[in-house]
Amino acid sequence: MNNTEHNTGELRRLHPKVKKATALTALMVNGLLILLAIIYLIVAWVQDWVLWPGWISLGLFILSLIWYAGVLPGLRHRHFSFRVAEDELEIHSGWLWHTDTIVPMTRVQQVELESGPLLRKYGLAKVSIVTAAATLHIAGLERDEAEKLKRSIGHLAKVEDRDE
Repeated sequence: MNNTEHNTGELRRLHPKVKKATALTALMVNGLLILLAIIYLIVAWVQDWVLWPGWISLGLFILSLIWYAGVLPGLRHRHFSFRVAEDELEIHSGWLWHTDTIVPMTRVQQVELESGPLLRKYGLAKVSIVTAAATLHIAGLERDEAEKLKRSIGHLAKVEDRDE
């Protein structure tokens, strides 16, 4: 993709692999919490402590795992889109509470590219757009596409690219 493809104003979505990366993150976090609840139950049983806090925690962490690893990644992917035009960046997100954000390119102060271990595992990256009021994130683009988007927004916003 070249810069002009980013400037057409077409509505774009995240890469489908972002669902796997999001689910894996939730699996790791909730897996750790489930393990801690099981350890509590074992210690509580051996020490003759009250067991109900462990059972409640275990149940809540299992429900959390189902929600955050099974349901939410698909909803986030389906309900996130963005558009880059010559004079503005538009981001649509949310499935229950919809957020439509329009940022004039003149307000963009900095554009960053990030890629943590899980995003790198799937060849993905996150573009962060910094303004005086907020930092917006587009997380879940293929690495090359994210780099091109960063450069395109930087060029349109006339932000200096320190990587060059």
